[in-house]
Amino acid sequence: MRYARRGAAEGTPVLFIHGYGGDLDNWLFNIDAVGEKAPVIALDLPGHGQSSVKLPGASIAALAGFVARFMDAIEVRRAHLVGHSMGAAVASQIALDDPKRVASLTLIGSAGFGPEINSAYVDGFASAASRRDLKPVLELLFADPSLVSRQMIDDVLKYKRLDGVSALLAELGKALFVSGKQGEQPGLKLRDSGSSQRVLVIWGRDDQIIPAAHAGNAPPGATVEVFDGVGHMAQMERASDVNRLILRQISG
Repeated sequence: MRYARRGAAEGTPVLFIHGYGGDLDNWLFNIDAVGEKAPVIALDLPGHGQSSVKLPGASIAALAGFVARFMDAIEVRRAHLVGHSMGAAVASQIALDDPKRVASLTLIGSAGFGPEINSAYVDGFASAASRRDLKPVLELLFADPSLVSRQMIDDVLKYKRLDGVSALLAELGKALFVSGKQGEQPGLKLRDSGSSQRVLVIWGRDDQIIPAAHAGNAPPGATVEVFDGVGHMAQMERASDVNRLILRQISG
C-alpha cells in the first residue's frame, strides 16, 4: 500500500483518511501546513490510489480494521484522525472500536451521519470511462465546477483504468450505499455512544454529495463549522480555513 509521512519529528501524529474514489493526494493542500506543527501520515485506502486493488471487506468496519492494522504496522499507537467523506466514517468507526487509538477526530463532509447520499455521484463515478462521462461527475464535488481541471480528470481516469478498479468501486458502492442510502452510520453511533472524544465537524453548505444538514447530527459538544460557497471538498476549496481548524483541534 502507499502512504506518506511528513512534518514534525515529535508529537502525536495526524492521520489523514480520504474518501470513496480518492487518494492521499486529496490532502495536497493540507498535509504540509499541518505538518509544520505535527507529524503527518496520509494513506491510500485499499483499492484506491496506488494501493493494492483488493478490499479487506466492503464495509466501513472492514476499512476501519485495516486502518487500525496499518497503524500497528507503522508503530503508531495513537493519532489525531482527519477523515473526509467515507474516510470520516472510517475514522468514526475506529473511535468506536478502540477509543484509545484516537487523540481527536476531524470529520469533513462525513458519511455516517444520516442516510441521504447522492447515489448518482457514486454510480457515475464507478461507471464513468471517459472524460466526457467523468467531468460532470467530478464537478458535483465542488461548489465551483471550474476547479475540475483537465489534469484532475486525466488522473482519475488513469486510476480507474487500472485492472479491477471499476469492479472494486462498484462493489464498494453497492455495499456501502444500499438502495441509494448510506447503509452504515458510525457517526450517529458515535453521537449516541456518550463518547468523550474531541470532535470537529466541517461541511460545505453547498455539498452536493452528502447534505450539510447532517452536520446537525454531530455528537454533543462537537465543534461544527459550515462554510458558505463550499461543496464536498472543503479541504481543497477552503484549505487555509480547514488547516487552521485542524491545527486548533490537534493543539487542544
